[in-house]
Amino acid sequence: MPKRVGSRLNRNLGLGSVSRPVAPKPAGIYPDKSGWAGQYGGTTYPSILEQYNRNSDYKRWILGQSYYFGTNRMWADYQIHSLARFLNAASAGGADELDAAGSKEVTTVFPSANSPERAWYTSTRTRGSLILPAAIDASDITLNTSDPDPSNHTLVYRVSGFYTPQQIAVYGSFIGDQFEDTASGPSYPDDLIRKPAGSVALTLIAANPGAGTLVFDLSRPQVRVSRGGRVYWSAPAYDPAAPLTWNTDGSRYLCSSFKFFCCCPDCLAGDIADLEELPGTGGIVKTFPLPSASRTVNSAWEREGISYYRQWRTLSQRRDERRECKHIHAMRWECGVPWEEPSDYPTAGERDLLEEAARLEAHYRSIDPMEFYRMQGVNWDRYLLTLADSVGLVIFPGGDVRRGIRPSAAPLLWNDGVQPAAANCRNNDWWLPRGTQALQIFNAATQRFQDYVTKGGVDYPVLEKLKPGAPGSPVIVP
Repeated sequence: MPKRVGSRLNRNLGLGSVSRPVAPKPAGIYPDKSGWAGQYGGTTYPSILEQYNRNSDYKRWILGQSYYFGTNRMWADYQIHSLARFLNAASAGGADELDAAGSKEVTTVFPSANSPERAWYTSTRTRGSLILPAAIDASDITLNTSDPDPSNHTLVYRVSGFYTPQQIAVYGSFIGDQFEDTASGPSYPDDLIRKPAGSVALTLIAANPGAGTLVFDLSRPQVRVSRGGRVYWSAPAYDPAAPLTWNTDGSRYLCSSFKFFCCCPDCLAGDIADLEELPGTGGIVKTFPLPSASRTVNSAWEREGISYYRQWRTLSQRRDERRECKHIHAMRWECGVPWEEPSDYPTAGERDLLEEAARLEAHYRSIDPMEFYRMQGVNWDRYLLTLADSVGLVIFPGGDVRRGIRPSAAPLLWNDGVQPAAANCRNNDWWLPRGTQALQIFNAATQRFQDYVTKGGVDYPVLEKLKPGAPGSPVIVP
């Protein structure tokens, strides 16, 4: 009798029957009155196979391929061609050619029912946005391969023959970017070599104005290889006895590689609050994000951003160490640098689910296109966050920037609702008030933010959108 009464009581309370054992929970933290009370959220820990499938590059690669070839969802027929301008070299302490024409980006809009704006933005800084003014000469190259640890092997490029120390210092903003020997001259885009199989890309790790050099990581080269008439991006194993380097016969110029970033959670490793819709208005209502229980919030920037954004993985400064989402993989096909097929195939069951997900993802609800165009460009919170990272601004700084403690020499993107204090800002910092399109740039000479950049006596917007093919517009050269 007590058992039947107890079972009835538990059913009435919605607790289930006591005649069956409680199903085991996944390992993790579950805040309740017995422990972790008052903590934000909770976390569970995936098994080894779950973690392997979650981190699979193949999964992202095959979905990106499906986007590009149209066997899956395709992106909207909408790309934003833009030039991001910076203040003059004299005040920035940099090279005229670095900011005269602006940083050249193509931002592709991927429709998504999971985004508050019904879209994710994927920005691509086009190859050759930076081209060094002189041909690569073997006499300017030094290989340091004596360290017993191959990861410390470097290529040192002496650039003092054509750059001043102040100009070299500008490259501090591009540390972590890749540079390759795929230009035949200094003119963009005419001198960019098409489908340059065999070219080598190395990652910039230091800029030394005093020594007049740029330092590159020699141990992690990436190259273009030809497979069946198509050029692919590849990461070969490093051989200290025969390191891969640039062409130094005088026919090649060093230029920046394609640089990608996306605001989707997989690439961003975080969430941004939904400022486009308010509860009860019929759109997607996203709870203002709080920190994950599995992450210790140490950065002052991240701590002060609670309820506006959260992170669950810290982004590496190096491009060759970042995880690329399916949208970036799709853009790699567009730019002619798709990765070779990854070998980390998901386990059998997960692969079946992946194929089913690809099939289901091919369909939109009828309301999705309407919502996409209605929300298009309401604000620039996600778009500019994506663009700023590809341009070279810091978007998630360490340190405590609101106390003047900066993590690097690079400018950063402020997303404060009120104007940041001038004492904490540096030349070429951007400020975008949340929920707006009112982008401004900080001028260290006047100690003020302004919405224009002056070139040759003419005022230009900080960010200018251009029609494809217009003079100065970005060009994707595969």
